[in-house]
Amino acid sequence: MKKILLFGGIGLAGFGLYRYFKYQVDLALNYDYKIKKFNIDSYDNDNINVSLELEITNNSSFEILVKEYDLKLLFKGKNFANTKTKVPFAVLPNNAFRLKTTGVINVKDSKIAILPFIQDVFAKKPINIEVIGFVKVKFLGINYTINFNNETFQYSADLLKDVGLSKKVNKFKENNQAIAKFLAIK
Repeated sequence: MKKILLFGGIGLAGFGLYRYFKYQVDLALNYDYKIKKFNIDSYDNDNINVSLELEITNNSSFEILVKEYDLKLLFKGKNFANTKTKVPFAVLPNNAFRLKTTGVINVKDSKIAILPFIQDVFAKKPINIEVIGFVKVKFLGINYTINFNNETFQYSADLLKDVGLSKKVNKFKENNQAIAKFLAIK
């Protein structure tokens, strides 16, 4: 009887450890993503230089080594920024890291997306950014690649409110209803 209890206890302990590590792996591979900052750095007649920070959170109780990443950022299918590195860095447990990137928006190539962007901003619709690429990580000695295939991230639920222009735009709409209707500002 003692042997049965001993083997049963060892089996339960082994199963408990297996479930714990499986849970931690699932947490490590289930990242939270947020776009933290989007800035226009400079512009001229042809190009707009932008910078962007994408925050990725490690939800597990173990350290993750980010080995490399290569990401393309798009708005309405138009590539506006790229980020790439092969310099590894560690992400502490229950912590976040930020991918900093810069890009150039070609005004001529992006004219198709500018009007929908402006309409989305004035209609107070969420501004979504698509991401294509990969992030290679090492977790508990296991190499893993997180692939992004047009993954969508919300930059802002209401950009006008975020930058403090919501009240001014509402006042403009009230005072200039014909222009607001022409520009499809709701």
